[in-house]
Amino acid sequence: MKLVILKIYPASGRAPAVIDVLESMKTELAAVADCMDCTVAFETGEEGAIVYTEQWRSKEGLEGHLRSHIFLRVLEAMEYSRNAPKINFFDVSELGGLELVEMARAQ
Repeated sequence: MKLVILKIYPASGRAPAVIDVLESMKTELAAVADCMDCTVAFETGEEGAIVYTEQWRSKEGLEGHLRSHIFLRVLEAMEYSRNAPKINFFDVSELGGLELVEMARAQ
C-alpha cells in the first residue's frame, strides 16, 4: 500500500477554498479502482494545517494519479499555503488494527 500525507498551511481566508478542493477529491477518487481511501482532517494549534491523506493499492496507481488532471487540483490547493506545504509518500508493507493494540497491551 502507498500512503500520501500532505499538510497545507492555508493563508488567511484561504482555508475554505483549500477544504473545498480537497473534499471534492473524495468523490472523484472514489471512482478510481486503485484508490483505497482519501481523507481531509485538521491539525490544532498555531500552525493549523489541513491534513490530506490518500491510500493507494499500488505504486502504479499512485503514479498514474500524480500524472492525472485530478492531481492538478491538489497542486492548486498547495499554492494557497502560507508556508511550504509538506508532502510525504510512504510504502506500507504491514498493516494492523485493534488486534495490534490488544497484542501489545497483553504483554
